[in-house]
Amino acid sequence: MAEVKKKYGINTFNKAYSVDVEATYGKLTYLETIASERFNYIDLYNGTIYDSQAELDKMQPDKNFQKVENTHEISNLYVQAYSEVQKDTMDIAVPLDFDDSKFKMNDVVRLTGKVVARVHPQTKQVVMTTANGRTRQETVADYYFTVSAEGLEKVVADFKPTQPQPESQPKPKEENQKK
Repeated sequence: MAEVKKKYGINTFNKAYSVDVEATYGKLTYLETIASERFNYIDLYNGTIYDSQAELDKMQPDKNFQKVENTHEISNLYVQAYSEVQKDTMDIAVPLDFDDSKFKMNDVVRLTGKVVARVHPQTKQVVMTTANGRTRQETVADYYFTVSAEGLEKVVADFKPTQPQPESQPKPKEENQKK
């Protein structure tokens, strides 16, 4: 029996599709680098440590038995850049050893190495108005994209020194010519 390969779906998208960086994002303007620190979410009742506040809330709804600690360890590093095509500021995940000392605000930059865009499913609450005019809250599917790159480099404009141009155009006629 032949193996059936799934053609569509989020996992297929995340694994198989590369990003045309120039067409998707256009000119990128560097804004800043942001470090995301790791937090521990602790259930004081039984000592369990969770990775997120939502996970802790689900397991221990009593806020008196919750504690949040900043570990001061950098868990993720993001570069904020403005995309002319997207007309929005983007958070681009970069490796933890990324050196941002050579970038200044408003430098034009280019993503280097492997660039990956991933789609992530989530849900959100929306207020719906029914046919009879009442409103109700519904949970609907929602998606967001993340972008990661192996690195970033400054785009240096081609510098061409100005040289005097040969006079190939005719000189303008004087207005007060002989009459």
